[in-house]
Amino acid sequence: MGTYNNTYTYSSSQRLRSDVKSVNYITVAGGGGGARPNVGFGRSPNNGQDTRLNTTGLWSQGGRHGELNRGGYGGYGNYSYGRNGQINYSGGQYQRAASGYGGYGSGGAGQWRSPSLTGGGGGGGASRSTYYRGSSGAIAGQRVYWTIGQGGTQGGNGRRRRGDNGAIYISQTTYDRPSASISANPTSIILGNSTTLSWSTSGDVNSVNISPSVGGVSTSGSLNVSPPNTTTYYLQATNPAYTTSDSVTVTVLIPPSVNMTVDNPTIVLGESTTLRWNVTGDASSMTIDNGIGSTNLTGQQVITPTSTIVYTGTASGPGGTGSDTAVVTVLPPPTLTVSGPIVVGYEDPITFSIEATNAPGG
Repeated sequence: MGTYNNTYTYSSSQRLRSDVKSVNYITVAGGGGGARPNVGFGRSPNNGQDTRLNTTGLWSQGGRHGELNRGGYGGYGNYSYGRNGQINYSGGQYQRAASGYGGYGSGGAGQWRSPSLTGGGGGGGASRSTYYRGSSGAIAGQRVYWTIGQGGTQGGNGRRRRGDNGAIYISQTTYDRPSASISANPTSIILGNSTTLSWSTSGDVNSVNISPSVGGVSTSGSLNVSPPNTTTYYLQATNPAYTTSDSVTVTVLIPPSVNMTVDNPTIVLGESTTLRWNVTGDASSMTIDNGIGSTNLTGQQVITPTSTIVYTGTASGPGGTGSDTAVVTVLPPPTLTVSGPIVVGYEDPITFSIEATNAPGG
């Protein structure tokens, strides 16, 4: 975090920083004027004026003016009262009562006139308060206003023993921009497996969130996740002034799925049929046994097997391995044998013999 300090000795205003975290104000009122040397000599002294932070109402009281044989009372302030004025005038115009804070708002010194002793004015009081972001006086970009109390006029004649003007001290503390880092190990997984997210943050951090699905987390840590598909995880570290993000993508690989079919799964010896296949998922190669070999992930081939056969297709790649089978049944052709006598007598019965193979009745 950073700290930015300003001191003003005149009534004005200031716009607060956009990244303000808190603001500390100290108001110092004007010092009271020094007393005149005796009654009836010149003008009467004045009190110091109050200093006020108009935006919040924080204020400090001006010092009271000096009198014959008594110094003025110091002004009120919740941080520190101003000191009372002194009747010892040996220090001349430099014999001044200190304010409640800093080098402003000192009371004016008393004048010397024998035989009376004159008192100096009291120092201005100092008030202090700290306002945190979101409260009046510490809103990002807010313009705050103040009125500086003037020092009281010196009694009698002359100007060298006037009370000093007050001041306002403004100290802004700001938020640092947080840092955020997220990683995954491994960054690529097969569907159903998990990966480990690890993250860390630093700086002014009020909250940490990981999306999607995770939500609020501590400022650092790790977590196992099993995303259903390729997912980018976003880490956000936030404070009221800043948000810092980082991301990591976890690639989810789909296991290969093989689908093999045959147009006509039952053929007669000598006939042909078409074998078809298709692969989905993360595969890079496909092989089919029984003489077909390496092939494209999607394709077809006319086959003429000589006997019943099982074809097995296997797909491999980043997503792992998958396989499927297709069966082709090959039937032998039917045969028919007819036998009987070649020569028979007239009106003799004729006996035929019929024998068939691979023909189920008919």
